[in-house]
Amino acid sequence: MVISKSNNGWGLYTITNGHLSCDNSELDSGDIDKIEEILKPEFENVMKSEHIIVAYDNWSGVFIMQSPGFKTGHADEVIRKIYEFLAHLESI
Repeated sequence: MVISKSNNGWGLYTITNGHLSCDNSELDSGDIDKIEEILKPEFENVMKSEHIIVAYDNWSGVFIMQSPGFKTGHADEVIRKIYEFLAHLESI
């Protein structure tokens, strides 16, 4: 379910497990490293502690979510902040 969609292609979604995902279907697997580098200065430590990954699939494009099997309690809050950060970037 779509929660929010930015003008630069990022979307914030509730996925089937009830948690959040931040997706950009305009990006492909070659953009994963670039997104990780953009997020690193602001979010690297919290992404590690919350087991948040940047990945790709054919339907979502590049997506950011908590790794399956982990339930730390704060990942949704972090993913929402990541979405807000990425949604305000001029370009990727």
